[in-house]
Amino acid sequence: MAARWEDKLQGYDVSRFRGEVKVDSLCVICQEVPKDPRLCQHKDHIFCFAHISQHLAQNSETCPVCRDPLNQETLRRPTGFLKNYLDDLEIKCDHHDRGCPDHVRLEELPRHVEECVYAPVMCRNEGCGTEVNKRDIKAHENDLCQFRIAKCHDCKNIMKNVNAMKGNQDEMKRKQDAIKEIVDEFKAGQDETNVQMSAMKIDQDEMKESMKEIKKQLKRLMAMMMNQPSQGVIINDPGPVNNQDIIIIIIGGRCGDGSDQVLDTLEKYNIAEGKSTQLPRLSHARASSASCVYNNDVLVVGGYVSKEGSDEIEVLKINQHPLQWTMFDGKLPIRLSGHDVIVYQGNLYIVGGLNWNERIPSDAIYEIALTPPYTVKLLTRMAEPKIDHKAELIDGKLFILGGSTTGYSENALDSVVVYDFIKNEFKPCPPLPQPVCYMSTVTWGKIVIVVGGADRDNRALNDVIKYDTETGQSERLPSMIHKRSRCSAVLMDDVIVVFGGWNRKQGYLNSVESYTMGGNSWKELPGMIEKRRHATAIVKPL
Repeated sequence: MAARWEDKLQGYDVSRFRGEVKVDSLCVICQEVPKDPRLCQHKDHIFCFAHISQHLAQNSETCPVCRDPLNQETLRRPTGFLKNYLDDLEIKCDHHDRGCPDHVRLEELPRHVEECVYAPVMCRNEGCGTEVNKRDIKAHENDLCQFRIAKCHDCKNIMKNVNAMKGNQDEMKRKQDAIKEIVDEFKAGQDETNVQMSAMKIDQDEMKESMKEIKKQLKRLMAMMMNQPSQGVIINDPGPVNNQDIIIIIIGGRCGDGSDQVLDTLEKYNIAEGKSTQLPRLSHARASSASCVYNNDVLVVGGYVSKEGSDEIEVLKINQHPLQWTMFDGKLPIRLSGHDVIVYQGNLYIVGGLNWNERIPSDAIYEIALTPPYTVKLLTRMAEPKIDHKAELIDGKLFILGGSTTGYSENALDSVVVYDFIKNEFKPCPPLPQPVCYMSTVTWGKIVIVVGGADRDNRALNDVIKYDTETGQSERLPSMIHKRSRCSAVLMDDVIVVFGGWNRKQGYLNSVESYTMGGNSWKELPGMIEKRRHATAIVKPL
């Protein structure tokens, strides 16, 4: 109770306000912007109502500054210019530390705080009691809370798969018995050995195929059982079980509802289920940002925020409960979008992008330490600026591919350069087979795979190019099903998964497709919840 009384007494910290606050408008007792301001009778000294009330109750009924007589009845509220000045001051929301980005007029602060989607609320699931932001409570209670009571929607499908798997097991047992009989006859020295051996090989091949099918069904069954427990059963999120259950996180971007709105939403895409669910929102809506993983935390760096670039980094601690975005203590040296990032030896490297401080394309590579005091330095400059390019780290060397010198597709590049951290020098490499920007890339060993993008006529591409960083040779892989500019891609072992993007015919995309290295074609997967381009995607750390 005492802490709450102190909060009531306290004025508004001047650091919460946009711009400078006039000194003569501060409470003369706490030297902060007054809450429920009052003036003394004659000299117009200003106070927080709670502060002056406490002073008058504990001391003689005089103004603490001019000593003129003063009591509750003679206190006056500000009017005219002073009232308008105080009302129009722009202040950060009370929930700024929880992620609210808004500045509001002081007069409107109480209403905003009451309605703020970043206000803390308590999880209503029995046994939890976790505090989350109001806007995230539905996702937390229904999808993320370890105490949630999940509803079983797929019991019939589970039992169907169980019965199918049991039938396959019985069939496999019959084949094993048949093989055993053939082996016994072979050992007995039958003359029909060759025929029997051929039959045994056929049955062995059939058994292998049956085993593969059983394993697939078992994986699907396990995924369904882990995510659809029986009514009333409380479970913890088991995390990835095998490579087929790896989770991919798709972050921000622009939506495709016709408004071209910048998104603060995330999706968690489960490959095994072909299902996408929502995660807690970003603190700020972001497009054309870059993401990476450091110490099992997801970092989202810079991007297009509030009609300009951002210098902020947001962090999602995957192993923290509840999942919640926080602001990283370090910042970029400039506001950026359309850049790329990599993590190397405990440092974050930011490559190119649009410099919003000067409104020009950037040719810089910056280095930021990921441990306190988060020192920042300009590492080097490229031979030309690059926007909407890609950077990949292979064997301690930084490969920078494609992009545009201006941010427009007509200035797209086919160049590839490599930066040697030890020698602190750039070296040109053989170019890509065509100019490309707005693409995505993944690495497969010493191979960089360039996925989609746009050509110099801003035509979306479904091209997939395999670039060997050792030889500089390029090879075309099977084309994607859909043309995709500004898509997002990740690699899991030898499987590429591509999300969203845009093309002139279909517009914004929520479609997802995958390709297994060495295969002949791409496979269509179930789509995302939202249509997205300019998003960033990352494999969830284990």
